[in-house]
Amino acid sequence: MDIVELINKKKFGKRLTKDELSFFVSEICSKNISEAQIGSMLMAMFLKGLDFDETYNLTIEMARSGKILNLDDIGLCFDKHSTGGVSDTTTLVVVPILASLGVKVAKMSGRSLGWTGGTADKMEVFKGYKTEISADEFKKLIKQNSASIITQTMDFAFADRILYELRSKTGTVDSMPLIASSIMSKKIACGAKVIVLDVKYGNGAFMKTLKDAKKLAKTMVEIGKKAGLKVCAIISNMRQPLTKYIGNNLEVYSALQVLNGEQNKLYDISVAICEKALMLIDKNISKNDARVKILNAIKSGEAKTKLIDIVSSQGGATECIINNDLLLPKNNTIEIFSSSSGYVYEVDTAKLGYLVHDMQKVCGKIIRQDDVGIILSKSLGDKVKKGELLLTAYYNELDDLKNIELQLNSIYKIGRKPIAKKLIECVIN
Repeated sequence: MDIVELINKKKFGKRLTKDELSFFVSEICSKNISEAQIGSMLMAMFLKGLDFDETYNLTIEMARSGKILNLDDIGLCFDKHSTGGVSDTTTLVVVPILASLGVKVAKMSGRSLGWTGGTADKMEVFKGYKTEISADEFKKLIKQNSASIITQTMDFAFADRILYELRSKTGTVDSMPLIASSIMSKKIACGAKVIVLDVKYGNGAFMKTLKDAKKLAKTMVEIGKKAGLKVCAIISNMRQPLTKYIGNNLEVYSALQVLNGEQNKLYDISVAICEKALMLIDKNISKNDARVKILNAIKSGEAKTKLIDIVSSQGGATECIINNDLLLPKNNTIEIFSSSSGYVYEVDTAKLGYLVHDMQKVCGKIIRQDDVGIILSKSLGDKVKKGELLLTAYYNELDDLKNIELQLNSIYKIGRKPIAKKLIECVIN
């Protein structure tokens, strides 16, 4: 086979066979083809698309391009994936709840991407927590605590690491088949057999419309089922941050508040994910019975205790799990007040995510500062009076204070009428 022939084939909209996609992935991993050739193929795939069989075959070949973790000796394991958003800390709630109920959770998480936050970054708020451990240690901790949360290494879905970086460079990030194959190749490689996907849409998500979110969810669910997984997808709204807290320390704080029993949007989506997980694992359990188990795990404090076990076993400090107020900021503040009365009809969610990154810049370079963040005082649909507090930003030093203030002032749009709010749109089984 010749890579140029395959590029031309896809360029003219022809279907690539399983063997051809296998060759493409193999050549990527062996570095026998140039970045320019990989980029050309990605652009051809972006412009001409991939049908389901092509997407599935690409997914499987990418999964096989690195290690595939075998968790059969542990039992049926669960994993989840969110397609990205702002203040999305469901993993820190879902994992300890399910683990406290005896579910084996093998959670491999990513880092911050664009305006979205990364679970691996949030786990490192627990000082000393090791996100990178060996596969053997990962399995040992799952057996010991029923759960472990780590970050993906180069050992898994190796081709995806290369393709992901080049997709960013070539403007092909928002290709539906490439998104689906990237996500599902990693899920297949990581060994869990039960997967719940949280596919988000809105101005704070990669999928901007409900239609696109449903299309992506259906594709990933079909890939998972064909690969022998128990999988479903929840479609949820990211037109505003999932909680009022944005920034590493604050987002961990928000998750801990839910484990303490606070009910909000994070609570609702986390409970929904846990319900689907339990129902996929045990087809005889009803939604109501699953919910009772989940709420008892929170109310009894068992989920919070399980999080302490998970964190301490991977070297993390647990003081803030016991005393959540240690995570609240005590640094400089910027307060933004409403210039008019009415109702909140839009929150620039992506901008909030970007601003938290920008507020950590020192001489133009981002220096990780977990105590930097934003607390929102108003949500979509809330009634607002002129002069009311909209948000408070917390920072240490700012390269450009005036620019940050200007952007913070543009986060909210106030209108005359209240708007309908819906968190979970539907479930794709």
